[in-house]
Amino acid sequence: MAWTLDKILNFQHNSVMIGHYYHVDVSRALLTSLGIMEFILLLAFLAGLFKTLTYGVVLIAHSVTTIASFSRLLPPYEIHQLLYFGSLPMLAACFTLFLLRDQDTMMNFSKSKETHMS
Repeated sequence: MAWTLDKILNFQHNSVMIGHYYHVDVSRALLTSLGIMEFILLLAFLAGLFKTLTYGVVLIAHSVTTIASFSRLLPPYEIHQLLYFGSLPMLAACFTLFLLRDQDTMMNFSKSKETHMS
């Protein structure tokens, strides 16, 4: 969510980051539009709506960003690189959540076939 808000509210910072990792230039309008669409996606994801779509897109997006920053994981003992290691357990969590999306019934607004009270 922090990176999403950064796309919407801090164009200069996010455009530099996108240029550095993905080697593309983006316009303010495109980045703001992407940020708003990402914000809507994340709200649906957090609410547990359209699980196959939202969980899948979040998994794919996080996979792409993890792969794009993979070179930062190679020198693991440089202090500024440690932040990137958090992407690995997050990627595992996104993958697991996608696989178990049908069992994810707690604290979401989607209609499920059964309700688990444990």
